Amino acid sequence: MSTATSEPKKRLFFGSRSLGRMWFPLLVFVAFLTALLSHEELVTRFLGNASLIARNTFVYGVQIGMWVSGAFLVQRGITTFFWDGLIPNLTGRRVPRLPKDITGILIFFFAGVGVLATVFDRSVTGIWATSGIMSVVIGFALRNVILDVFIGLAMHVERAFSIGDWVMLHQNRVETHIIGQVIEINWRTTRLRTTSNNMVVIPNSRLGETILTNYMQPKPHFRIDLNFVIDYSIPPNRAIRILMSGVRALADGERIMEDPEPEVRLDEATLDGQRYEVRFFILPVNISPNESRHVVNKSIVEHLSRAGITPSTSKEEVFLSRSAERRQLNLEDSGDRRRILNRSELIRNLNEVEQSVLFSSMTRHDLEAGEVLYRQGASGDSLYLLAEGLLSSFVSLSGLDGKTKVEQIESGRHFGEDSLLTGKSRSSTLTAITDCVVFEIPKEPVMELARRKGDFLGMLNRNVALSEERIHNSRAAASKRKKAAPRKKKSAGVTKAIQTFFTDLFPTNEPEPPPTTNQTPQETG
Repeated sequence: MSTATSEPKKRLFFGSRSLGRMWFPLLVFVAFLTALLSHEELVTRFLGNASLIARNTFVYGVQIGMWVSGAFLVQRGITTFFWDGLIPNLTGRRVPRLPKDITGILIFFFAGVGVLATVFDRSVTGIWATSGIMSVVIGFALRNVILDVFIGLAMHVERAFSIGDWVMLHQNRVETHIIGQVIEINWRTTRLRTTSNNMVVIPNSRLGETILTNYMQPKPHFRIDLNFVIDYSIPPNRAIRILMSGVRALADGERIMEDPEPEVRLDEATLDGQRYEVRFFILPVNISPNESRHVVNKSIVEHLSRAGITPSTSKEEVFLSRSAERRQLNLEDSGDRRRILNRSELIRNLNEVEQSVLFSSMTRHDLEAGEVLYRQGASGDSLYLLAEGLLSSFVSLSGLDGKTKVEQIESGRHFGEDSLLTGKSRSSTLTAITDCVVFEIPKEPVMELARRKGDFLGMLNRNVALSEERIHNSRAAASKRKKAAPRKKKSAGVTKAIQTFFTDLFPTNEPEPPPTTNQTPQETG
């Protein structure tokens, strides 16, 4: 469903929900208002024979009920239409509980003053003097609670953090630091959901005295570091290429950030091997730190496995007996290269003779990041197999500016069979996202295998159909974005100044443009 269609339904749902929240306080207020306007007739008709105490109780009760029900109606109306209606619609973010509670306390306080002044005919000056003395007594008894309230107000004004932010509360020792996401800020406490999915309730007075690190300010994302130790027999360029492919395969701009770009650095030379540090940024509003570690670790381990590499382990030289040799596979060696490529879908179902025919006809191409393998519209009659690295497929659409991304091609996949089987020009442009090693297979041995093996031909045809479907979906999505762009630009005009004002007034949960740098949380979950 499009955004333009869902917006009216959303407004209709909010309107019906708001009316549902207002009918009860409105009904109570109307009942007391009716009773107040006709109380003399009601007393005469129904309480004519009642005692004076009963009649006065009824009259006072109606007046008090009028004040209380009016305060209840005003408080519910402000909460429904202002705090839960106007502000979220203008800013796109939920208002914390604290300003709602403060508003309700002030409204009912003034209602109480009105009851004392009008119903019981007490002097307002005396009421304020009495309330001052009572405030001193109550303040002394509830000094900790009052401290929590005022520090909560100070934190709300300072906006050091907001609902949805990931923060770290510094304790006496590093291992006792508390890392969690802010889920509620109320008048006395602040609640965090930790990386272990537990809730921590912290008094605002304690929070005001604690050093706090906000990982989502000034920008709404932060960096995660993962360490991998690779044997020294693996060249650094190859290790960086495979590790970068693993993390870049997940960079979608929504959970794992594309900008700032992920990076791989040589961290430290250890006795067990070379340590590599994989750095990437996440948007914690879309993925938790623990989940991001899981998916990135999984992707990198899969890329290492497909390349025939396992992370290094502790080594010990033994003189009494020699352990079995544990050698890593190397693309430069023809035997190792065959073992690596045998794991691909193109090769693994062939017998040794058929594999030898393909291997003997392969030509190796080494691509640098950003280099184009072939362009859309170019002629081609060969098949390609990606051994290591990461490629991306783009198409240029008529009537649209720029390029549209079709898919990412990871190591172990083959591509280019559409031109080989149909004789048409290349349907997309293939660009290296990282440094890549690609093997090109000419048309003749591939077509010979396709003529003799039906399952091999079926696999190629299936991949051609999937490629055409991806390109069709990319074209449809690009056309849809082009049609929606003018409406989006037009809707941002009238309320821009109001949105800016309320964005500064209330904390944000929305992601902002990526930063140039940020701090990394050392979580313990």
